[in-house]
Amino acid sequence: MAETERPRILHLHSGFNLGGKEARAVRLMNHWGGRAQHTVISADHGAMGARAAIERQVPCDFPMEAAPSLNGLPGLVRYRQWARYMQGFDLVLSYNWGAMDGVMAHRMFAPFMKLPPLIHHEDGFNEDEAERLNPKRNLFRQLALARAYALVVPSCMLEDVALGAWAQPVRRIHRIANGIDVDAYAKPPTPDAIPGLSKRNGEIVVGTLAGLRAVKNLPRLVRAVASFGESVRLVIVGEGPEREAILQKAHALGMADRLILPGFLPNPARYVGLIDIFALSSESEQAPISLIEAMAAGLPVVSTMATLA
Repeated sequence: MAETERPRILHLHSGFNLGGKEARAVRLMNHWGGRAQHTVISADHGAMGARAAIERQVPCDFPMEAAPSLNGLPGLVRYRQWARYMQGFDLVLSYNWGAMDGVMAHRMFAPFMKLPPLIHHEDGFNEDEAERLNPKRNLFRQLALARAYALVVPSCMLEDVALGAWAQPVRRIHRIANGIDVDAYAKPPTPDAIPGLSKRNGEIVVGTLAGLRAVKNLPRLVRAVASFGESVRLVIVGEGPEREAILQKAHALGMADRLILPGFLPNPARYVGLIDIFALSSESEQAPISLIEAMAAGLPVVSTMATLA
């Protein structure tokens, strides 16, 4: 790569709606500005909400149809296609189980093809591994990560999992805690930053920031808030496939008029402070960024134990 060229970075995601891992990736992309060229691939072509948070000066493309698919059965043909595609980049960043086929392709063909280094990130588990790790996935991760340059995790629990269940050497594992710009949350929130929310006298606003996915168990949060009656409203900032299930639960409990679903909203520092009580209802979390943001804004937090790992 010539010194005047931007490094080309390939990002492999299972989905690219704005959650913890996507927020961190986008913040880094925005920090680098025009100094790197980014290509983002999502296994779920419809989950692209985090795209809106990438600043305009960041060179970034989303060649969904031109790139191989991250979905499909393991196979040499698919993996060879991915290895050839990776040859066009200087660095590969992969995220969570949904990108593991890309990691396996890199592991299999790196000895025979000139492939860039790969850094894999694991941020937690979906609902299918929230209570118990999948032994087959553990073995697959062990094999696929054998040639990764590094494995990045945000929590002590995931570090222990990487050392034990995934049999990764200490030298490969890097625990990097999630962090935010705390000073940004010390400023007063913008009063109209959450569409549809105008606080009433004596009213309590419970809120959360989350991708609307099954592992977040947001119907549980709707159920909990519904029990407190008319003086409590619920705000869920985020987007995802569970939106309809959340709405159905709110209608069934007679609190649809007390639920606000504004979708994805950028820059949480502008609106987190409008919430009175921050709540997390997830089945599984690892050092959630939204919890750190709530703490920075000085909010009391109600959380399931799963979010504290």
